[in-house]
Amino acid sequence: MKPYWLVVLGALAFTGCSTLPETLKGRMDQPVTEYPVVAKMTEAQRGEEVRLGGMIVGVNNRESDSVVEIVALPISDVGRPDIKASSLGRFKAVFDGFVEPADYAKGRPITILGDFDSRQQSMVDAYAYDYPVLKVKGHQLWNIEQQVIDDDRSYCYGSYCSRLRIGVGTGHVQSVITLP
Repeated sequence: MKPYWLVVLGALAFTGCSTLPETLKGRMDQPVTEYPVVAKMTEAQRGEEVRLGGMIVGVNNRESDSVVEIVALPISDVGRPDIKASSLGRFKAVFDGFVEPADYAKGRPITILGDFDSRQQSMVDAYAYDYPVLKVKGHQLWNIEQQVIDDDRSYCYGSYCSRLRIGVGTGHVQSVITLP
């Protein structure tokens, strides 16, 4: 009987684990995920599979495709951008067809799976910036949600926790990235 419960508990423990969304799984087991490596790619690496994430800066819909400019951030094993990290640089992601600017709004987290295509120089204010450009094969938009974390645990004694609380408690708000 004990092995049965171990299997059940093990299955329950792993149900909460995150996995890489299907839209971010590529043809390679391990695409390039480090922005500094992508930032140094040249025309010789055209077609190299890349997975990068960050925050959307802007969208430019053109006649047959759309260019999304992204500030690169480190990503987790499941492709989720780390919104608390400092910027690693910028890159452009080229989508086939039209993308809705309301959905791809400035400040929204995104992860791109694509092929390195080229380098493009564009202006960031008065600065000429050299962008790596990715041809998008898959992507994942993320939501930022805020959670209130209760830091006050003083009302619990052993295994008993009182539902009645008197006075001011402590806590903090934490921003987390979730799937839409």
